[in-house]
Amino acid sequence: MEKTSQSWQSPSLGRETTVTVYGNEGTPLLALPSAGGDRSEWEERGLIESLSYQIENGHNRIFCVDSIDNETFFNTEIPPRVRINRHRHYESYIIDEVLPFIHKSTGDLFVMAAGVDMGGYHALNLLLKHPGQIQKVIAVGGRFQIRPFMDDFFDDNVYYNNPLEYLPNLDDKELLEEIRSSDIRLVVTPDDPNLDLNYFMSDILRSKAIEHIFDYWLETGDNLWEIRGDILQRHVP
Repeated sequence: MEKTSQSWQSPSLGRETTVTVYGNEGTPLLALPSAGGDRSEWEERGLIESLSYQIENGHNRIFCVDSIDNETFFNTEIPPRVRINRHRHYESYIIDEVLPFIHKSTGDLFVMAAGVDMGGYHALNLLLKHPGQIQKVIAVGGRFQIRPFMDDFFDDNVYYNNPLEYLPNLDDKELLEEIRSSDIRLVVTPDDPNLDLNYFMSDILRSKAIEHIFDYWLETGDNLWEIRGDILQRHVP
């Protein structure tokens, strides 16, 4: 399996960043790590191996990025206002830098995004805010509520990055139509700590006439990351 890396000085994050790429052709998948993870997580947790058939046979090309959740939502040493502003830097990094890199590398304007836990949150939040940039999302146990990370602080930045709040009030017809044309998949397991949040999100999507797949994965057990690999293997193609 071909594995390459590309680094550059990110103007959005103000430091050097690296994207790790698996495969050399196929529909691109933006792989977002779970809470505080980095671009090596998908390989170390076996998710790349789970998608090896798609990668090696040219069906998919996987672009793995770092998370900066430890600088944003989980950084209790800085004020909440700074946390959410730093999160906006990360969103700019993905939209203004990573996605153009994917487009240039693949020549494909159709991009999938997938992630577990906070990775699922980032994937869905990006699609809901930029549906023209990401066309398909696979959120596995997505943690769609950021209010607990904000220490009761609330402003427009918090609101517009908390999909459980902004999506019910979204009335932009053009944006809604773009979202409705997207492929949204929420996947949960019986012992998922974010199970209720996913039910809430599914209800909101349904209330906005946004068709989506809600996959309640019955398999559970100690081999959690192996199960997540099986989930991605089913939903990525």
